[in-house]
Amino acid sequence: MSATGTRVKDSGKSLHERTIECRENGYLLSGKKIGTGAFSKVYLGYATPNKISKNYKLANDLRSKNHNMVAIKIISINEAPLEYSKKFLHREIYALNATYRHPGVVQLYDMFRSLKRFYLILELALSGDLLEHINAVSHSKGSPGLSEEEARRLFKQIVNAVMHCHNNHIVHRDLKCENILLDEQGFVKLTDFGFANHYTDRSALMNTFCGSVAYTAPEILLSRKYNGEQADLWSLGVILYAMVTGKLPYHEKHPRKLVQLIRKELPFHHPVSSGCQDLIKKLLEWQPTARLPLDQVNTHQWMMPSMTGLLYKLRATRSDITHKNKALDKKLKDESTGCVTGHSGPGTPTRSSFRHTSLPERPQRTVVAPHYRPGASSAGCHRREPPQEKREEPPCPKPPLVSPCRLLMRPTQSQSTNTNRLFVTRPRPPFAPKPFHNLPNFRKPGSRQLHSPSGKLTAAPPTTF
Repeated sequence: MSATGTRVKDSGKSLHERTIECRENGYLLSGKKIGTGAFSKVYLGYATPNKISKNYKLANDLRSKNHNMVAIKIISINEAPLEYSKKFLHREIYALNATYRHPGVVQLYDMFRSLKRFYLILELALSGDLLEHINAVSHSKGSPGLSEEEARRLFKQIVNAVMHCHNNHIVHRDLKCENILLDEQGFVKLTDFGFANHYTDRSALMNTFCGSVAYTAPEILLSRKYNGEQADLWSLGVILYAMVTGKLPYHEKHPRKLVQLIRKELPFHHPVSSGCQDLIKKLLEWQPTARLPLDQVNTHQWMMPSMTGLLYKLRATRSDITHKNKALDKKLKDESTGCVTGHSGPGTPTRSSFRHTSLPERPQRTVVAPHYRPGASSAGCHRREPPQEKREEPPCPKPPLVSPCRLLMRPTQSQSTNTNRLFVTRPRPPFAPKPFHNLPNFRKPGSRQLHSPSGKLTAAPPTTF
């Protein structure tokens, strides 16, 4: 039997073993591979109803998703280095548990192991990774990179996810476009915590040299001790550069040569706004302590360009509401003064006519005495007439009560036709991105090539120095 036939037979036997091991633990493993890591493979799987009823995390999250699909990450103990199995795998599990319940971080539902493999049951993101999304959008619009509006929306979510990790004393140390997934609604999910680490002192330095070369900070490339949070800041700058330009900032995979390129001025081959360039340069500072902290990244001017438009809309809305309230007050005052409805006909007096024309006086009622009859008593002449019924005039309609706080009242659905109102409709989530599995020249994570000959952004493999 040839070597190829032996490998195919072993692969089929291994898949059968994995399927049985997953079924014994309450999961159905499909043959569809959805990701590949340095030491692992990720498959599409399904959680059984019995497993969902016994696992709180699965039940709580899959109930809102209306499906039972999961991602099953399988790590082969024989293929992975011993250091990874004993050190990095436990760090990954700890980091996923520490960052649980954040919408920007992929969720760890369950884990189990056999004699040959580790299994991690993870949240499924159906729309691929950020690298695929950048290449798909670049191909569809005919120019590299995302629009700055879309890049800003995604980058805000990435920054918030990384900030959540840092607040829980977790550094990722392998941030790159391939490790940022997109769900069916277009929201990001930070994943692959294989090189993550836990720390207690923010000023403590680390000495494990890991990550992907294209996204790695220069202090790590120079084999120096480094601060994990500041190294993540550098990777965020590379990610933002790749999002708005469609390419990596430096086309070099050798660490020493890459350091020489980093010392030069950062090139921008495509038009990028000055605010975005400023944010990228402040994240890609050579000195780690000079890089912009995450809290200042969120308040950077490029991250909040819509504030000016929001304030303009707020002023316009308040002005519009004020003018309408003045008109309504005037109308109510007219109705309460003259009992006049909105329209006046040719014979109907208007408010102006009431001002300049005096009302005619009510005619006085005259009483005619009856004729004198002989023999009638004098009391008959002074007989009191029966009182006549008073003719009641129709009451003037009362003006509707207007709350003095109506400026703060939320309009009803019928009042929400004006697009300038501050509260019209609730914001809808963005449309789900198109599938990207039919893209040309796409390389899955783990490829050794950083850039294709056509200049497209390609996957950067994880590297341990």
